[in-house]
Amino acid sequence: MPKFLITGSNRGIGLELSRQLHRRGDYVIATCRNASEELINLGVNIIEDVDISSGYSITKLKSQLKDIKLDGLIHNAGIAEYNSFED
Repeated sequence: MPKFLITGSNRGIGLELSRQLHRRGDYVIATCRNASEELINLGVNIIEDVDISSGYSITKLKSQLKDIKLDGLIHNAGIAEYNSFED
């Protein structure tokens, strides 16, 4: 069974990718800051408190994954910041 880690899985594209991969029988590790009710109801493996802009958070995630070998990473999470056309 292929194993996928998906960042930013609590809503939007990340949630839908988690749903689709889980539906086809893949093992999904869904990461997010806070799990949505929709994500919880999918029945996938959820790791919360993951902030991709934090080195500490990424190190903590690595230790939680231990020796799990992934077949794919879908790096969907984004960082919100304001940028204007002038910048």
